[in-house]
Amino acid sequence: MTRIPCYSLDYYDKSVIRMIIQKYGMEQMDAARAFLISETHAMLEDACLAMTEFSDRAIFDMWEVEKVTGDPRNSAYLRSEI
Repeated sequence: MTRIPCYSLDYYDKSVIRMIIQKYGMEQMDAARAFLISETHAMLEDACLAMTEFSDRAIFDMWEVEKVTGDPRNSAYLRSEI
Protein backbone atom coordinates (compact mmCIF):
# COMPACT_ATOMS: atom_id res chain seq x y z
CA MET A 1 0.00 0.00 0.00
CA THR A 2 1.27 3.42 -0.92
CA ARG A 3 0.46 5.92 1.82
CA ILE A 4 -0.60 9.54 1.36
CA PRO A 5 1.96 12.18 2.41
CA CYS A 6 2.27 12.81 6.14
CA TYR A 7 1.22 16.45 5.82
CA SER A 8 -2.05 15.46 4.14
CA LEU A 9 -2.80 12.79 6.71
CA ASP A 10 -2.00 15.23 9.51
CA TYR A 11 -4.45 17.78 8.08
CA TYR A 12 -7.29 15.25 7.86
CA ASP A 13 -6.52 13.73 11.28
CA LYS A 14 -6.61 17.10 13.05
CA SER A 15 -9.71 18.30 11.23
CA VAL A 16 -11.81 15.15 11.58
CA ILE A 17 -10.81 14.63 15.22
CA ARG A 18 -11.82 18.24 15.94
CA MET A 19 -15.22 17.61 14.30
CA ILE A 20 -15.72 14.45 16.36
CA ILE A 21 -14.92 16.36 19.57
CA GLN A 22 -17.29 19.20 18.65
CA LYS A 23 -20.21 17.01 17.62
CA TYR A 24 -19.95 14.17 20.13
CA GLY A 25 -18.25 15.88 23.07
CA MET A 26 -15.56 13.20 23.27
CA GLU A 27 -12.24 13.73 24.94
CA GLN A 28 -9.41 14.39 22.48
CA MET A 29 -7.69 11.03 23.02
CA ASP A 30 -10.97 9.11 22.67
CA ALA A 31 -11.85 10.98 19.49
CA ALA A 32 -8.37 10.39 18.09
CA ARG A 33 -8.54 6.70 18.91
CA ALA A 34 -12.01 6.36 17.37
CA PHE A 35 -10.87 7.91 14.11
CA LEU A 36 -7.37 6.44 13.87
CA ILE A 37 -8.54 2.83 14.29
CA SER A 38 -11.45 3.20 11.88
CA GLU A 39 -11.74 1.67 8.43
CA THR A 40 -12.33 5.20 7.16
CA HIS A 41 -8.85 6.18 8.34
CA ALA A 42 -7.30 3.06 6.80
CA MET A 43 -8.93 3.96 3.49
CA LEU A 44 -7.72 7.57 3.82
CA GLU A 45 -4.13 6.40 4.33
CA ASP A 46 -4.16 4.38 1.10
CA ALA A 47 -3.01 6.69 -1.70
CA CYS A 48 -4.40 4.30 -4.32
CA LEU A 49 -7.95 5.07 -3.15
CA ALA A 50 -7.48 8.84 -3.69
CA MET A 51 -9.55 9.75 -0.64
CA THR A 52 -7.77 13.10 -0.51
CA GLU A 53 -10.04 14.14 -3.37
CA PHE A 54 -12.72 14.51 -0.67
CA SER A 55 -13.03 17.35 1.80
CA ASP A 56 -12.44 16.87 5.51
CA ARG A 57 -16.22 17.13 6.00
CA ALA A 58 -16.77 14.26 3.56
CA ILE A 59 -14.23 12.12 5.42
CA PHE A 60 -16.03 12.95 8.67
CA ASP A 61 -19.33 11.88 7.05
CA MET A 62 -17.75 8.58 5.99
CA TRP A 63 -16.54 8.02 9.56
CA GLU A 64 -20.04 8.71 10.92
CA VAL A 65 -21.60 6.36 8.37
CA GLU A 66 -19.09 3.70 9.37
CA LYS A 67 -20.09 4.10 13.03
CA VAL A 68 -23.78 3.66 12.15
CA THR A 69 -23.66 1.03 9.41
CA GLY A 70 -20.28 -0.60 9.95
CA ASP A 71 -19.01 0.36 6.49
CA PRO A 72 -17.79 3.78 5.32
CA ARG A 73 -18.60 2.75 1.74
CA ASN A 74 -22.28 3.33 2.58
CA SER A 75 -21.59 7.08 2.62
CA ALA A 76 -23.39 9.08 -0.04
CA TYR A 77 -19.99 10.51 -1.01
CA LEU A 78 -18.74 7.09 -2.04
CA ARG A 79 -22.01 6.05 -3.63
CA SER A 80 -21.83 9.16 -5.84
CA GLU A 81 -25.14 10.52 -4.64
CA ILE A 82 -23.83 13.96 -3.78
